[in-house]
Amino acid sequence: MTNKYEGLEIQEDINLASKTWTLQRIGWVVMLLIVISAVLGFTGGGGVAGINNMKVGGEAEGMQLEYERFLRWEAPAEFKVTLFDVQAPEQQLRFSKDFYEKLQVEQVVPEPKEVQVGKDYITYTFNSEGDEARMIFYLKPQQPGQLQVAVDNGRKKITLSQFVYP
Repeated sequence: MTNKYEGLEIQEDINLASKTWTLQRIGWVVMLLIVISAVLGFTGGGGVAGINNMKVGGEAEGMQLEYERFLRWEAPAEFKVTLFDVQAPEQQLRFSKDFYEKLQVEQVVPEPKEVQVGKDYITYTFNSEGDEARMIFYLKPQQPGQLQVAVDNGRKKITLSQFVYP
């Protein structure tokens, strides 16, 4: 019995095959990195709970900030502020220049009584009732890159860092 493939002359290009295998492995690594970054929350909202959503401050500081560490350019985001031990009928929050230059404030809940824009800051004045005041800022990042925001409630200043992906 004769082999039916005996007469075939197949040319093999070992260099091309080696390059193809290398590109495949690189592609697998890139896909794995994308999946891992999505699980960790680097691709926007979601990810493993607690990885992307950050809380700084607390009752001892008189203020707590809840924010997303990683944002997407022009994608909606929330910034929550809770003030503790509220005694005055009005509360002020002062945000640094990056807040109003690199973020578009779509809505603030509750609506502030007054908003003042200065050279290096923006100040929101709210009516407060009770022991705790909670504000939610609905934002849209306007440019990609590093974002440094300082929030001052008159007693404590907290600085946080966010990154906006393109």
